[in-house]
Amino acid sequence: IFLLMNGTFIKTVTDIDGHTINVKELSRRYVLILITLKSTSCPVCPQLLLLLNLHGLQDNPPAEYRDPFDYSITCVPPEEILINRLLLKTDAYFIILCPGPVEDARRIRETCNFPYPFIVDEDLSLAESIRLRLSYDEMLPYIGHIYSSDISVRTVCAGRFPSNYGHDRLLAYLRDYRVVTEENATKFSNEAMELITCLKKSELLDDNEPNEYYQYEPQLETEHKVVLQKQLLPVELLSQIFEYIETWNIVKIIMTTCRQWRSIGFEVIVTRMKQQAKSITDSVVIYSRSTSNNLTKL
Repeated sequence: IFLLMNGTFIKTVTDIDGHTINVKELSRRYVLILITLKSTSCPVCPQLLLLLNLHGLQDNPPAEYRDPFDYSITCVPPEEILINRLLLKTDAYFIILCPGPVEDARRIRETCNFPYPFIVDEDLSLAESIRLRLSYDEMLPYIGHIYSSDISVRTVCAGRFPSNYGHDRLLAYLRDYRVVTEENATKFSNEAMELITCLKKSELLDDNEPNEYYQYEPQLETEHKVVLQKQLLPVELLSQIFEYIETWNIVKIIMTTCRQWRSIGFEVIVTRMKQQAKSITDSVVIYSRSTSNNLTKL
């Protein structure tokens, strides 16, 4: 998924209730979505929040949504609501950024029944730092993804106007992101299983058997005695060299050479397994289970 980078967010912010929001931690646990409102007096921007509720973000969503501008009616099938709820409530988390005043931001939150952090950027300094300042008192209506690696903001949808609120783009993005996440998790899991198989195979090898790859005996004659070549490379350097060797070759060749090389080979494989475990963790969205986000029907 390629997204245009729009700048870097800040690690912590304070919401309209005075709570400190750990943006870095939220971005690690969820697909952290930033939504900006043009202004607290804009009649268009709150419609996005209402539509997200309709599509499954709210536990008991309304039966329909009537657009106040073109008077069209939108209904969402129950089966779609279940899938959308997985994406919106389990995978995603939302931060709403808007100009002041605080009282108007609180009114929007209550009217739209949108229980996520609302951040008021009075002087629009934060909006300006992520290139979303539209005028002296307005922000660009925007939906973005705050990445966990560097809390950079990547554009999902920029701009908002009647009958085009961006909720469909956001849902499509969350679906695609979940597909990529599951594919990566499967890939890393398979690679981790291959490493485990290699470790099990290595346990069956007899480390006392000589290996043809190590039987290099330079004929240095000193009083008719053959002096075996001594190991000239430090263990730390050998570890770095072995990191470039495929796992199966480490098992078949390196770990059958001698006890020391076997030990180094084990360390390299264990390190690779830890890296695979971290890759799986980074690829899968982690969330805290609660009664509000369990999907018993899915």
